[in-house]
Amino acid sequence: MSASRTTIPDEVRLDNVHPGEILREDFLIGSDIPVAEISERTGIAIAELQALLDGRTPVTAEIDLRLGRYFGMSEGFFLGLQDDYDLEEVRRSEAGAEIERIVPRAA
Repeated sequence: MSASRTTIPDEVRLDNVHPGEILREDFLIGSDIPVAEISERTGIAIAELQALLDGRTPVTAEIDLRLGRYFGMSEGFFLGLQDDYDLEEVRRSEAGAEIERIVPRAA
């Protein structure tokens, strides 16, 4: 396994997209599905769903299962988006810079 990584300067890096934005852009816009209908059919409180769409709250395992069932997606789809988002947030933080300095242990 190679220890090298390509570093992308912050000014050319794409925005880290929250799973709520993906839900809004890829599942709601153009589909004419009202947020109230998703809330009612999934059992997710409308305030919680709106907070997710606004990027103010994360996808939980329960939300993942509810949204996945409603939209016919596999279990873990929305949770995977959240994991990807969270990992990228850490990579972009000071902790990410510290983690980059960790020398992998030889096998």
